[in-house]
Amino acid sequence: MNVLILYLGITLVGYFAGAFLRKKGIAIKGAGLIQTVCIILLVFTMGSRIGADKEIVSSLGTIGLTAFILTMLILACSVASVFAARKLMGFNRIGDMTGKRKSPISDDKTPAADAAVSADFGRQTTADVAVKPEEEEPKGGNRMTYYIVLSVAAGILAGYFILPEGFINASGTVIVVGLCVLLFFVGLDIGTEGTIINSFRQAGWRIMVFPFVVIAGTMIGSIIGALILPVSVKDALCVGSGMGWYSLAPAMLAEYSTEVSAISFMHNVMRELFAILLIPFVAGRIGYIETVSMPGAAAMDVCLPIVEKATRSDIAVYSFISGAVLSIAVPILVSFMMGI
Repeated sequence: MNVLILYLGITLVGYFAGAFLRKKGIAIKGAGLIQTVCIILLVFTMGSRIGADKEIVSSLGTIGLTAFILTMLILACSVASVFAARKLMGFNRIGDMTGKRKSPISDDKTPAADAAVSADFGRQTTADVAVKPEEEEPKGGNRMTYYIVLSVAAGILAGYFILPEGFINASGTVIVVGLCVLLFFVGLDIGTEGTIINSFRQAGWRIMVFPFVVIAGTMIGSIIGALILPVSVKDALCVGSGMGWYSLAPAMLAEYSTEVSAISFMHNVMRELFAILLIPFVAGRIGYIETVSMPGAAAMDVCLPIVEKATRSDIAVYSFISGAVLSIAVPILVSFMMGI
């Protein structure tokens, strides 16, 4: 809970700073580059932690396969569930209730604001949004995907072969600091664009539906996994209930089953890792809101900057809310599934 308050507070500080700069007509230069560098360093650090854990590396061939298949099914069902819910509630592919997205700076026509809204990696300029129909929007995020894949791979190799134990021990602090920097800039982007109020007005109660749709999709994927894998339905549901929280769920499941706890750890690590890799692809090929479904609880922290980078700033609101709701739900769901 303290971490949640910290992340929310940092994001709010960034939002108010961005709103202040927007009112003053001050353009922010270099923010996109800083975010990109921080994301690469953060993902590298996460990869190094995986590579440094010899138990994880050695178990990849056994419980890793079960966790991998379960993860792929859960990700697919989560995305499909949010896709169906988005269609039923009338959102288009870029997360608007109308056929075309209104300009995020409709009340601010200054060149500085135009420059602030344009971003790297698959983000559209205001002119692009205004004239291109939904189905013709560019498929962004390819470069970010490459950077993330390379960073994760380099981190795993470095953690396994090169990095000293002292770095690995300090990696938790590095991740927290990196997240705080990223979340500040996410808030800064949201405040600069000034669309958060309109996003809430447009989505209304619907914004709270998606976290529960993600839970439903996760449970469906877990049940399908139990039908084709050597795990029971109850065990699969216990694993899926972790929602990507690899530090809490496996610890809770340790008293239930050592094997299930190990599968849970592998699955939750993979859910977060593959979400990081696939968010840009899903944003470009399927839909913006669907990106929120994959990380689970990590949608509010580790994956939030990546969602914001691959989509647009106001989708980060969906991501944060979904991650917060799922984080609260994890201990409830895991305890319930163990007690069935």
